[in-house]
Amino acid sequence: MKKVFAILLALVMVLAIVGCSSEKEETPDNGAQPTAYFCISHMSNAWAVNASETMEAAAKEAGVALTVVSADQDINKQVSQIEMAVNAKVTAIIIEPVSAEGVLAAVEAAEAAGIPCIIFNQNISDPSKATSFVGVSNADMGYMEMKRACEDMGGKGNVAILLGPRGSEGQLGRSEGYTKALAEYPDVKVVFEEEAAWTTEDALKLAENWLSTGTEINAFVCQNDNMALGAIKAVEDIGKQGEIKAYGVDAVDDAVKAIKEGRLAISVDQATGAQSKAAIDCVVKLSKGEKLDAQYLVEAVIIDSTNVDQYLK
Repeated sequence: MKKVFAILLALVMVLAIVGCSSEKEETPDNGAQPTAYFCISHMSNAWAVNASETMEAAAKEAGVALTVVSADQDINKQVSQIEMAVNAKVTAIIIEPVSAEGVLAAVEAAEAAGIPCIIFNQNISDPSKATSFVGVSNADMGYMEMKRACEDMGGKGNVAILLGPRGSEGQLGRSEGYTKALAEYPDVKVVFEEEAAWTTEDALKLAENWLSTGTEINAFVCQNDNMALGAIKAVEDIGKQGEIKAYGVDAVDDAVKAIKEGRLAISVDQATGAQSKAAIDCVVKLSKGEKLDAQYLVEAVIIDSTNVDQYLK
């Protein structure tokens, strides 16, 4: 009898151990650290550096393990980096696209592999292919910038436009905003328009060439601050800083200082730090199994002489 009791007791203990083991295996481990790749299009100007630094700071605060990789404006390199992030099985990939169209297939492949893609700052040509978009409306920023330039010219004059890389959503969206604003001011003419690759150096060369033609230019409207700073240098080199104004986007430190000094008319602040925090918040939500909205937009603000002191560091 004692032997039978011992056998029954042993069986009960084995079943209890098996039951506990099974229960543990069925319970998901939700305590794992969220992981993400930030695939940024380039790191060649102040805005990109700011985006990277604020993304890293937001990730550290939120406890997200973040890897930052730069594509150096090479779409093939960015596609490879997205594939690398998929293989790493990260919680999510944050992508600032080199090209609105060129990155689309890589985004679709990542989503098909079960890795959510958060498009950052510059949207893709078909936003429905990604999980979410975090950024600002580039069309709205372009409209705000060009409208202000037209107003400052009294609704009449000549503008020269310095574009970002053609095909990027920043270029496409801001150009859309320019077109909308210019339609409201038929007496404002675009006399020059060319790509300057987001850089001060390329913008300086173009602005110098345009100014040397003798064509009247009343304003340089630039799709980022680095290009606006190049235009300012070209204008100052010929002593026309009081006659020709420059307009930019991004509110980088040097641009804010230039506004304070009266050298740059305005910059449209796209709240880069707020965008970075929103993107990392999305990664945390995904790690908890929460669904994301289709987009999270921050509000752009014009910085000029009336409010520049709020933005000085």
